[in-house]
Amino acid sequence: MIADTLRRDGIVAIPGLSRSSAREVLAYLDGRPSHHGHVKGASVAAHQPGNSTCWAPEDVLGAPHFFEFALGLTDDAKRYLERDALLYSVNVFTTYPIDGPMNPDIQVYHRDRDDERFLALFVYLTDVCTLSDGAHQFQMGTHDGGPAAGTCTILGRAGTAFLADTRGLHRGERPSSKTRTMAWARWCVSDPPASYLWDGQRSAPRDVLGDRYPTDSALRDSIRLVVQ
Repeated sequence: MIADTLRRDGIVAIPGLSRSSAREVLAYLDGRPSHHGHVKGASVAAHQPGNSTCWAPEDVLGAPHFFEFALGLTDDAKRYLERDALLYSVNVFTTYPIDGPMNPDIQVYHRDRDDERFLALFVYLTDVCTLSDGAHQFQMGTHDGGPAAGTCTILGRAGTAFLADTRGLHRGERPSSKTRTMAWARWCVSDPPASYLWDGQRSAPRDVLGDRYPTDSALRDSIRLVVQ
């Protein structure tokens, strides 16, 4: 099961979006304004101008396919977190093949501290078929304070998806010749988690989803930190 693999390794590959759906997400966002840094509104300044850009959460919610894909994993998040899972962050960001120091918030092994327990979904929106395309790497077993049991490197075409407990050591390689774009959705157990405040997050109005806003009351409650 997904939750069992996550508990053991901290990361698990899952069936993703189709390549065409991933391209539709990216095509939608390409028509929306982008923002400096890898999270819009984050209190931590961008490490280096031109290193990364991102889109506003409301534009990520408005994109086709991704929100529904994340919503379908709510029960998996709940099983792993062993509590009600609250969706608290959606984001899409691009990193660029520029020279200079690595961005320590993305490209150097680090741990996220978003909440006491949380889980992240990642989806490549561009092809990441080699390490130099900007592959995500994760030190398996480090999510629960244990020693690294090996490095998991995620490669795949646009649409490739995986879940990770990013309390574990992880990084995204800096792409060497082309941009890499990745989407994420994150679930937590606190209301709100600490990162919700330092990233300057807020819920978007439900009209960004139109008739895609869920009818199920439990699902509506689980997404209230991102849209209501």
